[in-house]
Amino acid sequence: MDASATAPRKHPVRTRVAIPEELKNQILSRTNNRCCVCQTPFVQFHHIDEDPSNNDFDNIAPVCPNCHGQAHTHAALTVNLTPSRLKAIRDRWYTYCENRKDASVIGASGLLRLKNLVNELGYADHSWKKMFSTVDPAYNELSRDEIMNRVFSTSNRDDLAVALETVKQMYSSKWSDDRLLQKFKVVCNAFGFDYDEL
Repeated sequence: MDASATAPRKHPVRTRVAIPEELKNQILSRTNNRCCVCQTPFVQFHHIDEDPSNNDFDNIAPVCPNCHGQAHTHAALTVNLTPSRLKAIRDRWYTYCENRKDASVIGASGLLRLKNLVNELGYADHSWKKMFSTVDPAYNELSRDEIMNRVFSTSNRDDLAVALETVKQMYSSKWSDDRLLQKFKVVCNAFGFDYDEL
């Protein structure tokens, strides 16, 4: 097989411009923090035109590391993730996620209530970075608020249940204070869960 058939395309070197956090959060919210191709959680941001300085919303696709690699590989015998194919897949996933959110029971105040409670709780028994970096090392680079934004930007009930259960475990020593426990129950309700479901 010709080695050039699987080699990445050569592009002129371009300066990478960091994607603003607000844009990252907007994309993660639209995609339920999942790869738009395979729906794996914990995504990276792919520049569809392969220009890392072009941070236009329409030029970025949220993909998992595996699909990100496929987006940069162009093999002769494979159905490749071409820019047009990737945009079509991404847009279908955005539409699907939006339709799920419309039907969701998740309260808009859930994330704000969680952040207020976490600030009141103080230090966790197990840090946010430690807990979530076991799933994706990229969480080591994020602040606690950035982790919360990513983890709770989904309308997937299973993912939310796991995330709330994780928070419940991270602060387990705090729940002996009934006032704090009641506040956590309110947070759970804001995300559409009864505390006893966790």
